[in-house]
Amino acid sequence: FRLAFNVLSSGPWQDVRIRRAMSLWINKQSAIPAALGGFGYISPILGPNNPFTSQDFTNWPRFNRGSLLENRDEALRLMAEAGFPDGFVMGHLCRARLAVRCEFLHSELAGLKIDLKLKLVDEAEWNRGRISLEYDSQQGAHTTSPVPEGTESVFGQFHSNPDAYSKHEDEKVETYYNHLRTAYTRRQRVSIWRELEQYIVLEQAYVVPIAGSIQVVPYRTYVKGLVIPPEDGHTHTDFTTIWLER
Repeated sequence: FRLAFNVLSSGPWQDVRIRRAMSLWINKQSAIPAALGGFGYISPILGPNNPFTSQDFTNWPRFNRGSLLENRDEALRLMAEAGFPDGFVMGHLCRARLAVRCEFLHSELAGLKIDLKLKLVDEAEWNRGRISLEYDSQQGAHTTSPVPEGTESVFGQFHSNPDAYSKHEDEKVETYYNHLRTAYTRRQRVSIWRELEQYIVLEQAYVVPIAGSIQVVPYRTYVKGLVIPPEDGHTHTDFTTIWLER
């Protein structure tokens, strides 16, 4: 899951230093047992084994397990530099059935003196609210697309992607996706995506990737030919080769 900012609404989170501070502060590794029941993984946008994912992301300051104390010192410095050493209040659209994830974010950000006001909503309000500009922040899932072009719907500009996790109108993001669509080779696509990934996650911090949820797909031993895809199995599972042994 992710923390995503509505930078089209007024508030301290419009300042990239604040978004970076929040990204640096959150203990992503602790989210796996605390919010995902122990079934999770750390990755920026696509899965950690996806060939498009930056191979050195574990050395990025926000993903390096060994640098949490240094990250948090830097987060406090950024908060003070941006003029909010005593924190602020920020609203958060929370899908009620995933409340434990929102509670994790609330607890983590309290260390920065950020009061995350959780708005727990049912599925109807979630589906309406997440495409509006009424909330300061919201959750987002790790993307279900195994290819970078498929992520535009959740990271693109708001006017053409209202369902995007982060609400922004950054033309540079649109330019990156245009370059992806017109790239001729796989090497070009990998290079463009990795630049875009770092721009979204590190440079602008429009979203804070926290942890992806591992999908568990149980099935009977007499079900044969079932291949569970490595990313988002409940969405991309192909049943065309399956047969029942009895």
